[in-house]
Amino acid sequence: MTKCPHCFHGIVPDVHAWRCVNQGCELRPDLIATRFTGVQTHSRRIVKLTRPPEQYEWNPPVNLACPECRQPMRPVCATCHYELPPGWRDGEAVCIAMAGARATGKSVYVGVMIKQLERLVEKLGGSMIFATERGRATYKNVYEKALYEKRGIIQPTPVATLSDSYQREPLIMSLGIFGGKRRFLVLRDVAGEDLERPVTNATHLGFFSQADAIFSMFDPTQVPTIAGQLPDLVSAQLHEGGDPQVVLENLLRLVGQGQPKIAIILSKFDTMQALRRVKGGPWSRIMSNTGAGFMRDPGMSSPHYDLLDGNLLHFEVQSLLSRLGAQSLVTSITRPHTGNTFPYRFFALSALGEAAEGERIHKRGIASFRCLDPVRWVLDAHGII
Repeated sequence: MTKCPHCFHGIVPDVHAWRCVNQGCELRPDLIATRFTGVQTHSRRIVKLTRPPEQYEWNPPVNLACPECRQPMRPVCATCHYELPPGWRDGEAVCIAMAGARATGKSVYVGVMIKQLERLVEKLGGSMIFATERGRATYKNVYEKALYEKRGIIQPTPVATLSDSYQREPLIMSLGIFGGKRRFLVLRDVAGEDLERPVTNATHLGFFSQADAIFSMFDPTQVPTIAGQLPDLVSAQLHEGGDPQVVLENLLRLVGQGQPKIAIILSKFDTMQALRRVKGGPWSRIMSNTGAGFMRDPGMSSPHYDLLDGNLLHFEVQSLLSRLGAQSLVTSITRPHTGNTFPYRFFALSALGEAAEGERIHKRGIASFRCLDPVRWVLDAHGII
């Protein structure tokens, strides 16, 4: 059973739904889609069929026609009415949700990580493509153009309830055939502001509870002691960040009794590495340890997740977060107050490799550090790499 790339709910074989695509067919308010998108949504005729309880060998219609206009219909998710990519039910999707306060670098990370993942799949002898034209256009216009063509910084993600919020469209990558089955990777981003607010009546954020994994990012430049030692780097940041503890608490409420893997990611790690140049500072000795896992990048040397290297980095980053004054964040993950425990791991990465200069990427370009670690961890657990 695979999952819907929008709401992340399981797509069961006994329930099917279709939507009319004829432009001449009447548009009506779609209350179900509206709940899952967070904005007023309209749809053409939707037909939903459930396997009759007495028919164990039931096969749904292949070419269903709209009851009103007799034109073709396309498969949609029976839960949220999102249109499914071709062949979706025959594949398997790994669904990842991005989380973090404002200015933690989520969107920049997504933009760079997808480029890195494309190279990794090529190293495995395959090719990665976008499964939908909408997702391909979103990546090109929002992420790729800003980072790789204009060499600038992606603007803050708009809140989900705005009509033009591009992140409502999931980024769906087809990774090719692994283990005899077509595999997909789905990424959904949200604005930091959406997670800094109380999460009541947030059906449009309910995909967090259904995700296979959540990447939650923590920005060390928001820590006063770090900002005080690197004023030039930190003052160059134009967007104010939010409270990471509030974000994590809201995130765990959204997760509820879900069981996603949670990656706690220390982002913008180039800032931490720069502390080794601050002579006499309390962090200089720590960040000068050349034997530490957080000072090296396995890069593309192996397509697989290195468990020994990952374990070393996990404990190092957990220790760094405690020294950064984020012990409450660590405790929220290791001993959540809800009592719902889930697999978790700590990571450190830098999407750009060096701090941006205002709204521009550093003149030396993008030199990412450990960007693939979290996604390798998740894909490895699903037997894909």
